[in-house]
Amino acid sequence: MRHHALLLAAFLSLGVASAAGTRAGTQITNQASAAYRDSTGTRLDANSNQVSTLVKQVGGVTISPDGTPAAPGQQQQAVPGAEVVFPYTLTNTGNGTDSFLVDTMVDSSVTNTVAPATPVVVYVDANGDGILQPGERVALPQSGGKSVFQNVAADGTVKFFVVLQVPSSATSVNKVITQPTATSTFDANKTDGVSSSTNYSQVNVVQDAVLSISKSVVSTTTESNGDLTVVYRVQSTNTGTQAASNVILADDIISATSTLPTGSVVVASSAVISPTTGTVTYPNTDGDGNASDQVQAVFGSVAPGQSVQMTFTVTIPASAAPTSGQNPYSNVATVTYTGSTGTTTTTSSNTADVTKAATAAVAIGPNGDPLGAADPTTGAAYTTAEGLTVTPDNADTQTVASLAAGSSVTFAQSVRNTGNSTDVFDFTAALSDLPAGTTVDLLRDGVPLPDSDGDGVPDSGPLAPGQTAVIQVRVRVPAQGGADANGGSVVVTATSSVDTSKKDTTTDRIGNVTAPSVSIGDTSGSNGGTPATPGNQSVLPGVQAVFPMEVGNNGAQPDNYNLSGTATFPVIGGTVPVTVVYYKDLDGDGVLDPNELAAGPITNTGTIQPGQEIKLLAVVNTPDNALPGSVTVSQTAQSPVTNTSGTDTNNTVTVLQEYDVALTPDRSGTTTSPGTALYEHQLQNDGNTSFGPADLSFTSTPAGATTGWTYLYSFDGTTFFASIGSAFSDAATRNLLGSSGPATLDPGERVTLSVKINVPAGAPTDSVNQLTLTAATTPASPATGAVLRDPTGNPARVTDTTRVVGGKLAIDKTVDNCGVLVSCNTVTSGADAFPGEYLRYTLSARNLSTETLTEVVLRDTVPANTVLAGVTGPTGGFYRIAGGAWTSVATAPVAQTAGTLVEFAVDSNGNSVIDADETSLSSGASVTFTMTVRVN
Repeated sequence: MRHHALLLAAFLSLGVASAAGTRAGTQITNQASAAYRDSTGTRLDANSNQVSTLVKQVGGVTISPDGTPAAPGQQQQAVPGAEVVFPYTLTNTGNGTDSFLVDTMVDSSVTNTVAPATPVVVYVDANGDGILQPGERVALPQSGGKSVFQNVAADGTVKFFVVLQVPSSATSVNKVITQPTATSTFDANKTDGVSSSTNYSQVNVVQDAVLSISKSVVSTTTESNGDLTVVYRVQSTNTGTQAASNVILADDIISATSTLPTGSVVVASSAVISPTTGTVTYPNTDGDGNASDQVQAVFGSVAPGQSVQMTFTVTIPASAAPTSGQNPYSNVATVTYTGSTGTTTTTSSNTADVTKAATAAVAIGPNGDPLGAADPTTGAAYTTAEGLTVTPDNADTQTVASLAAGSSVTFAQSVRNTGNSTDVFDFTAALSDLPAGTTVDLLRDGVPLPDSDGDGVPDSGPLAPGQTAVIQVRVRVPAQGGADANGGSVVVTATSSVDTSKKDTTTDRIGNVTAPSVSIGDTSGSNGGTPATPGNQSVLPGVQAVFPMEVGNNGAQPDNYNLSGTATFPVIGGTVPVTVVYYKDLDGDGVLDPNELAAGPITNTGTIQPGQEIKLLAVVNTPDNALPGSVTVSQTAQSPVTNTSGTDTNNTVTVLQEYDVALTPDRSGTTTSPGTALYEHQLQNDGNTSFGPADLSFTSTPAGATTGWTYLYSFDGTTFFASIGSAFSDAATRNLLGSSGPATLDPGERVTLSVKINVPAGAPTDSVNQLTLTAATTPASPATGAVLRDPTGNPARVTDTTRVVGGKLAIDKTVDNCGVLVSCNTVTSGADAFPGEYLRYTLSARNLSTETLTEVVLRDTVPANTVLAGVTGPTGGFYRIAGGAWTSVATAPVAQTAGTLVEFAVDSNGNSVIDADETSLSSGASVTFTMTVRVN
């Protein structure tokens, strides 16, 4: 219960979401990561899967201004038979495009109210100036007798008029009360004015002077200094039956009826009036401290049908915040006059709206210096995640002196919103003079940058004016590119989404690229042997020829090398290629010792440090049916990372005698845990005697990781058996062994042996299983003079090497829709979400290795369009915000905006703090945290 209360407190601190919320169709994507150290002290990282939630549409509509029968939002005076126009604004407060059914209601329940002379009509204010122009009297589409406002965007507005005519029979005690209503077509339950008195306007009937008033925006101009110059026109017409006296057109631009920002002023002497017989003044009577926010024009008398007007200029300062069409800067003027009976009346105009465009600007530069050359600041040199030193300068460039081919460098960039509105900045990277195949990753806190606005380009997420964020640019140079003494650069561009013409660039430079190098050859005093030194082995058919070899890394970065070698032996009717099998020469004596054989063959050297070498034993399994003669052994060491290779072609095998059976080739592969690896081998009779199941013996020997591993065998790839012998017998029984003699494998014939290896669940990552298969002929009655292969000494052999892949730490992420309850009592896994609903992200990390991992820290980022609302975790769980102090998960977080880094760790030693080496996870252990956010 205490934890629930904390989550609720966090929710209450978040405030209320905006009217429309996050746009319908927005994808909220999120990916977590973790950092840890393995038993060797190496710092490693792991990324989770990415989860995505689609924001669903909600409807909403408002009409303004509001008003009730007792307090109408708008009032006008009119003589009998006059037309009256009330301006209104409809706003789509939903989060997706919607259409609305608009109707009008006439209220006759108030004393002395009368109905309009004709049906009330609705017109759209096409130019949005609040004045009904002749060209705007256009009939709207109808549905069920109601006007349709079609395809109004989320947060979009439609300005419209409600037009009615006062009955000619009305008297001065009468009034006409009406209101518009609106219903969403997406959600008919979302209305305004349909079941409540919210938008009422009132016409008061008089037999006297009646001055209508309208206000419009003549022009707007953005000056070079960013100020917005606005020209307003105020016009009043006497639509009554008597003359009006002491007519005052007035405007106070900083007042309760104005939303113009502080600092706005009426430009001195800018007012122009018509007729010119009136008098203009700029009073300072409102006591608000702004001496330039009022203007008025006084006319002695205005006859029936006569109009007067005043035009003046206002300056809105550049520092004022930008506005949208939904929430513009608005202003209302008034006309005050005295009628024939001596009554003084004041009438307000329509609202004149002005939109001030956002001023977009962005700065991106080296780490700690977003303004680059535009200010004297120079960022400090720093060490990258790869251990390289990057040095910024004050010319918007940062440099790493050298980078080895096949490695990466991660530059840190500072980006700042220097505009006056919240903006999202897209990032692109352009390579210059770097080797072909160089790649660039754009990251934030080690996780790929999201595309928060759905335009297909990774971005910063929303940044408030003045806010600075740090992103990473990871440049990976291909191993195959070779050396590049001149290096190259990556130009990173940040582009505003508010104004795509506003962008800034910065440069990340790599001084030079060093190339890899490898040497393979017979043992010598030089690194990697001497390929020019030949070696020869004379062997019987089927006997191994063993060559002591060395592979050396002559490059500047750690590398590893795939080993391959072949020797092609002449046989009756053609040739047979044989693959060289490699073993580590553990004691360096040049002899394949039992312990080295038991360790199993290798196909890759493993990592070799620069200037170091590995000693190998290259084993050539001479074919049983090879003809006598000398055969060249070709060997290659090639890096799978850099593609660099070295070769040796100076060793030979002298064959003394043929042999009769072969099982080829060695296979290697990778799979997950649990998982399955499938290998195919060729069993071939290279002798001159047919044999069947009774004449052949098999062995299957697993090595390395074997616990829980199982093996199956098949000669048709479909039906599998627990032993090779059973599979071979089945092949004979079903006539699968060849074409000449269905029950035997005849000379020159071969069949495919399929081996299925099943990897158990929980097998440690990087564990290796080596399954060695052998086949030997053991005929019961050999032909006279036949040369038999020793069934126990040198049988035909292949080895299947299977490695379990995956990181030592697996991190998984899921998302649940919690609805409107921050406590997440009821969840919907993977559900889409409405604005205002909560999403709970669950982060689970599990140690896949056989060792204990330390300093395990889970990292997540508050997704775009959301706010952090809560965290949970295990006993001893802690979290911290943006690298700050560690806090127990029992304490609810303060609301955090999108892009904020949240890290999680466990107090493994129970001292109530997060020490340097926590969290610790033993083999197979896991830890789970959750992070709850609210969709804006």
